[in-house]
Amino acid sequence: MKRATGLLVGVLAALAWLVPGAGASASGAGIAYVTGNATGEPVVWVADASGKHARRLGQGTGPLLSPNGLTVAVTDFGASGHALTLYPADGGAATAYFNIAQANADALAWSPDSRYLAVSLTGDNLPSLSGYGLAIIDTETGTEQMVASGVIYGASFAPGYSDTLVYARASSLSAKAGTNVFTVAANGTGRRQITRDGRSADPVWGTRGIAFDREKLRKDAPLDQIWLMAANGTHRRQITHVAVGPLVEGLVPLAFSADGTRLAAEFEGEDTSVGYSVSILTRRATQLKVGHEAVSAWGVASNGRSVLISVGGFEAPPSTAKIERIPFSGGHPTRLIAHGNYPSWNL
Repeated sequence: MKRATGLLVGVLAALAWLVPGAGASASGAGIAYVTGNATGEPVVWVADASGKHARRLGQGTGPLLSPNGLTVAVTDFGASGHALTLYPADGGAATAYFNIAQANADALAWSPDSRYLAVSLTGDNLPSLSGYGLAIIDTETGTEQMVASGVIYGASFAPGYSDTLVYARASSLSAKAGTNVFTVAANGTGRRQITRDGRSADPVWGTRGIAFDREKLRKDAPLDQIWLMAANGTHRRQITHVAVGPLVEGLVPLAFSADGTRLAAEFEGEDTSVGYSVSILTRRATQLKVGHEAVSAWGVASNGRSVLISVGGFEAPPSTAKIERIPFSGGHPTRLIAHGNYPSWNL
């Protein structure tokens, strides 16, 4: 699925690369999430990796926790006049970016060292598609710059400390617009196009390569399967072969385990959002369930043993959901948050 996160408010597009042990920071958080009912403004909270010692940060949605656990980036639609807020996890003063009157902003990915944040800019308030694009915030200097124009469909930083990222872009909002994958440095230099088929989107960078959606056009809805390629775009191979019926589109990759062998993914389409785990080695995709109830997936632990999920929250207020972790191949879940949704972790 070509998924421009700015057009799907409140849904986390992709998680940043997870640094092993990052969740153990004494001063940082282990999980960020959203609460709220049908009438109130959504509120972002943080807690430790077990869901304990929760503390309120402020209004916002789509939280993305930095790998070091010290900062949470959120989409802001409050009275601040800004589109994106960076909350210190310890409750310190927040920093705001981008004018909400001009664009919506969604945090897509943190760099492994937690210095850079990739942000998608979209929205009806922009005068033309020339304002759509990918911006990088440098949290050390407090500055931001556009590194790509167009409609952005996912971004992810390389594992390690190169501060290079991969992203997908299209030149228009049309469902038939060609979408390709590019790499670029965080400072905007060295841009390189690595796919040219016009059907590639939602890239996630792991140690064994870049997972991405490869789309096949159909009459009612496109059909997406997850593929894997080398960092330069070569050695492409199909990983998933799930059945994709009418009006649904297929699997979107979300996050890799540290060794690049395990992937969290989401099966999406009309009125559909279902969590999966995907083994890169066996090419097996497993639907995750709690009892007989489908769940949404949000990330995978760095050791690959568990997947971060939410239960009962699809198309519902955040506080109606539960946040849990479930074994990678399915099984008995562990409750983390009793009332919350849209989680992001650094376990």
